[in-house]
Amino acid sequence: MYNLWIFLIILAILSAFNAQNKAEILKDKNLSVTDDIFYTSLFIVIILGVIKYNEKTSFIPKNVKNGTKVRLCVQTIAVLVVLFLGGMILSRENTFLYKYLQKPVYLVVLLLYSILFMNVKINFYIVLGITLTILGCYLVEKKMK
Repeated sequence: MYNLWIFLIILAILSAFNAQNKAEILKDKNLSVTDDIFYTSLFIVIILGVIKYNEKTSFIPKNVKNGTKVRLCVQTIAVLVVLFLGGMILSRENTFLYKYLQKPVYLVVLLLYSILFMNVKINFYIVLGITLTILGCYLVEKKMK
């Protein structure tokens, strides 16, 4: 059963947990950000490999379009950059502050991307909502210092 709000709440909980867990992992000076990414990715490949094997589906799909292959490569590079930068931030900053400031920055970038590349029209309510979100983040960050 799919429910957008339930899934968003689950993702929010897992995101907070994962950020705190990663910050704790990176406190171990014997592990680098690249080690964390490597072992996490390795375990994902193993788990998904077992699932694919049990499903009796092909590990490499046939007839994948070239455009899709390029997009998969770009996505892989983007995910790697996100994991690396997120790890760098978590190894140096307060987890709450990082996760708290992350979403408003995403909103602003998403808004700009939507306007420039997806031809989304903005209105007063969108600008007001993003402005209030940024103001709220400023107040929280100021209080935390």
